[in-house]
Amino acid sequence: MLWEQLTTQQFELAAKNGVCVIPIGVLEKHGNHLPLGTDMYTSTAICKAAAEIEPAIVFPYYFFGQIAEARHYPGTIAVSHEMMMETLLAMCDEIARNGIQKIMILSGHGGNNHFLPFFAQEMPRLNRNYAVYTGQAVELTSVQRKEVQQTAGVQDLGQHAGLAETALMMYLQPKLIKNEAQDPAEGVDRQRLADIKKENLFTGYNWYAGFPNHYAGDHTAATPELGKKVFEMVVENAVKKIKAVKADDESLSLISEFAEFTKAPRTMR
Repeated sequence: MLWEQLTTQQFELAAKNGVCVIPIGVLEKHGNHLPLGTDMYTSTAICKAAAEIEPAIVFPYYFFGQIAEARHYPGTIAVSHEMMMETLLAMCDEIARNGIQKIMILSGHGGNNHFLPFFAQEMPRLNRNYAVYTGQAVELTSVQRKEVQQTAGVQDLGQHAGLAETALMMYLQPKLIKNEAQDPAEGVDRQRLADIKKENLFTGYNWYAGFPNHYAGDHTAATPELGKKVFEMVVENAVKKIKAVKADDESLSLISEFAEFTKAPRTMR
């Protein structure tokens, strides 16, 4: 159920399911062959398909994510960290005000892997009475990944705009793909900052150091058929996430319990 397609009466009934899913990503370069809105198309399609199987309300696609490392390319929208935090919090507050206390944020963009967990970690300080869950929209289990690798005949599914992401888009939005525009050689890791990464150290330039063209992998083996296979797998995984959130009867009580303790901090017994 897409939030924007519901009438107010339909929304009131749908909200009783108790879960809203926010597909989140960014607007950024995806090689030279995929559109800036790749994350929008993939994450929204996955969340929508999953919510049709396990009913939930899907919020309109949200693109104020973390993408500072791609500011050097046209079309990128890279907002401040203050805006990222404040606007996402405002959206969650509004969702909760409309009667939904479980909000699941599923990201179609790897650059949100630090931002979204931190956003969720802030909830105890912000003292909200709703639960926030964060996770990945395009996520394969190890068994699924191996199956996709065997089907594609390659090990590297690509980190960004590579084989798996290109295949997904070839299945979901074939008219927007321009595979011939991307040179696969640009997807090879430049190995800059290799000694820093070897020590498991992080800087804001780690990604740019390896992949300045904002393309990682080799998309040339991608097919719509492979994309369909990947799509069905990630939707299956998203359905499991929605079911888990629906079945969660502890988070809201923990939020309430924690709030009581923070009013007058004391040693717990």
